[in-house]
Amino acid sequence: MRIRMGIWGLFATVGVALLVATRADAANGDPCAALTDEDNGVPSIYIENGDTQEPLVKKLGKLLMQSSTKLRVFYRNRPTCNIRNDLFSGAQMVTVVDGTTARPVRYIPADPAFDPASAAPTCTVPDTPPAPPIALGIGATYLSSCPQTPAQPADVGVFDGPVQAYGFITNKNSSQVAITAEEGYLAYGFTEGGGEAAPWVVQNLRFKRGNTASTTLTMSAAIRLLPTQMKAAPDSGTSEAIITSVVNSNAPEATIGILGTELYDQRRADIKLLAFKSFGQRFAYFPDSTSTSFDKQNVRDGHYLPWSPTPYIAKVTRGATTIADPNARRFHELVMGTRAGDDVDGLPQVVGSGLVPTCAMKVTRAGDGADLALYDAPAPCGCYFEKNVPQGMTACTACTVGDDAACNGGKCRRGFCEAR
Repeated sequence: MRIRMGIWGLFATVGVALLVATRADAANGDPCAALTDEDNGVPSIYIENGDTQEPLVKKLGKLLMQSSTKLRVFYRNRPTCNIRNDLFSGAQMVTVVDGTTARPVRYIPADPAFDPASAAPTCTVPDTPPAPPIALGIGATYLSSCPQTPAQPADVGVFDGPVQAYGFITNKNSSQVAITAEEGYLAYGFTEGGGEAAPWVVQNLRFKRGNTASTTLTMSAAIRLLPTQMKAAPDSGTSEAIITSVVNSNAPEATIGILGTELYDQRRADIKLLAFKSFGQRFAYFPDSTSTSFDKQNVRDGHYLPWSPTPYIAKVTRGATTIADPNARRFHELVMGTRAGDDVDGLPQVVGSGLVPTCAMKVTRAGDGADLALYDAPAPCGCYFEKNVPQGMTACTACTVGDDAACNGGKCRRGFCEAR
């Protein structure tokens, strides 16, 4: 199978809690509403997010705690469909979720030396009312891929967030460099000995997330399987667990897993991402223009297909067009790069987390595995994105005339001349 690195032309084809947190860097297990060694009177927001979104939540959360208008982020990692259910049913941020599982609530400390690449400290919340409401949910794939119960309430909205790509990963010592959708279907679609694609023929060396996780929802759609049809080792609880299983495998050639590419970007020294050839494509593509770049060029222009937007879920105003809670709205607007007059710039945190802002995309789709269509961002930022990813570069002309000003036949946006 051939792998092409170059670029094709375009083708169509968690309610808020304004709780007063008393001081941060507390020992694990302290009540979230009574942290020690923290600033008093800091407004707080409780978020549920997919674990692929944790890097962004920590990066942006740190800046918000250093802002002149501080906001403390409490968050918990949850599978996308569980997030949907929690936000649509008005669930609260309890410690024991789904009746049996204790899931820690993490928070961003006030310490400016906090490293977002490290684990955030944890705290506890009540398991009975009044537990804090979830102000914002951040999923990582189309909610249409989830069971549609409970139904979406009229006072809850779903808003687009940055694009998240996914892929197949292998052990660093594997000789494999690419996989076709057909091979993915055969490998994950059949039990061991049932006709799957070599070398991925050992079921306990095929790793996936649970069936409500965005990673599984998006990757199963990319190979035309239902999540429940994927034959693999017992479901890994987290993306980090998949990475650990792949890294520690003593049979590199037969090992395969699925992962969000922004987590892969942080672990490139430890694991390998396979180029992917979708049904009907002539070549396999990496998410980026080369195996060593970070520009997500092939995601942005439609050559690399396993991707989806990150839906932001929150209560809305009566007109259902605006996030009602000001802290949840602030967080989302910072992520989207649309907030003015704030001393926090969210877009660099999106780019630095391996996600693609929608303003840098040139294609769109209606659901997991759906055909692509051309997309013209109202205020494109492709040049800014290309320049600011790791090892970033752009052929665009720099500009200093201010956003929306005329520039080389287009408009100046975030310091570069964009086409429109």
